[in-house]
Amino acid sequence: MIQILEDHARVQPEVIALTATGMSLTYAELYQRVVALAEEMAERDVRRFGIGIENGLDWVIADLAGMTCGTGIVPVPHYFSPGQVDFLLDSANVDYLLSDTEPSPTPGLFRSSIKQISDTKADKEPVKITFTSGSTGAPKGVVLRHDKLLTIARSIVQMMEQLDISKHLCVLPLATLLENIAGVYAPLTKGIEICLPNGEEVGLSGSSGLDPTQFAACINQSRPESMILVPQLLLATVTLTELGMMNPEHLKMVAVGGGKVADNLIDKASSLKIPVYQGYGLSEAGSVVTLNLPDKQRKGSVGKALSHADIRVSEKGELEVAGALMEGYLGEQRTGDWLQTGDLGSIDEDGFVYVTGRIKNTFITSYGRNVHPEWVEAEFSQFPAVGQCLFYGEARDENLLLVWPRFPIDAATLKEMKNKVNEGLPDYAQIHRVMTIEQPIGEELITGNGRLKRNEVISRYQTDIENEYEQKMDIEKSGVVLNVL
Repeated sequence: MIQILEDHARVQPEVIALTATGMSLTYAELYQRVVALAEEMAERDVRRFGIGIENGLDWVIADLAGMTCGTGIVPVPHYFSPGQVDFLLDSANVDYLLSDTEPSPTPGLFRSSIKQISDTKADKEPVKITFTSGSTGAPKGVVLRHDKLLTIARSIVQMMEQLDISKHLCVLPLATLLENIAGVYAPLTKGIEICLPNGEEVGLSGSSGLDPTQFAACINQSRPESMILVPQLLLATVTLTELGMMNPEHLKMVAVGGGKVADNLIDKASSLKIPVYQGYGLSEAGSVVTLNLPDKQRKGSVGKALSHADIRVSEKGELEVAGALMEGYLGEQRTGDWLQTGDLGSIDEDGFVYVTGRIKNTFITSYGRNVHPEWVEAEFSQFPAVGQCLFYGEARDENLLLVWPRFPIDAATLKEMKNKVNEGLPDYAQIHRVMTIEQPIGEELITGNGRLKRNEVISRYQTDIENEYEQKMDIEKSGVVLNVL
């Protein structure tokens, strides 16, 4: 990456590379600051460098400096609990940490400080260790080589060349690998401007909190040509555009990933002239594997494989990927050329990939039908009133949808929503019962990209789920006929 920055600094020294609150850096200035910090890292013999700050200039400079001197980079998600952060720092053997505690005299940084947190030295490796909270409490470290990440970035640039994007807005935390690669490495490779507001300026808090008014203001003020969203932020974008609070006319590409998106939501976005293109990837494969594009898209699919990647379907229907894969999980070594994703899917004759759900999330009804809950959840989540939802029906004759409303929903509206979704579902996958949960879902039950930790949620609400089904049984035993939502 340093060679790319040096080339831009020579050819277009005055072009803006990064902008943040009240400040910006040209490509010449960015190159100088990255080199200065890389030299200091080398002098301090930094082996594993943790980045524990909000989005901004400092984050990107530290990341690029670490890549330049071959230091292991360990992003620290701000939405991790203190216990998870301690586990991350310890298991990754981080010796220096960039934090927001106090200003630093370091020439490459502005508002953050570097502090040594451990005398223990790991082997110096040119890797990024990205931690995903996943579906359990203990984060898991994915080890990725810097050169492979840059291969993916070049692949993204190549695939999106037709769009001629000149300004990207980083909405997601940079600790999110998708934003780090597609929102920083790819734009820098192309030599364009990157806007880096912090979470408060974007309107994000924690792993799933959103201030829609602030979110709209950030987009309207920045006027980006591209941004990356998770499904919930796409829903917010569509709703705010419908309400006249957000203007999408400057956008050329809104990439959406991190979970299944309902076709109706993408159709609605298109009708509002929001250029949405769904993609697919996973941290273990460097984040981006497939993507739809204006001239290469198919409804319901997540697009075609990028040039660096190959994808196939196993005999049991599982998607497998190859190309620019992780070295392994922290402390482990991956073997083989192909990675089992854990996702069920298919590939059509033209190479478009379709993801139907997670193998481990599939439940089997008492009638022996396999149901992929993500399908139903994506359809129900298209309603602005829905904050989160989870579909359940393991060994049951009726399927139950747990709903955490974003704002109050009356019974009649909830029933109308359920019926509308059921119109497009086969009988075995339909929503038979809806249980609304008024208290907010805890942050500990949500992954970094806003998805529910399914097993933990079911465990937390198991008593309520059982009571809901017991209520039905009591009604049946009494001979009373009752229409439930």
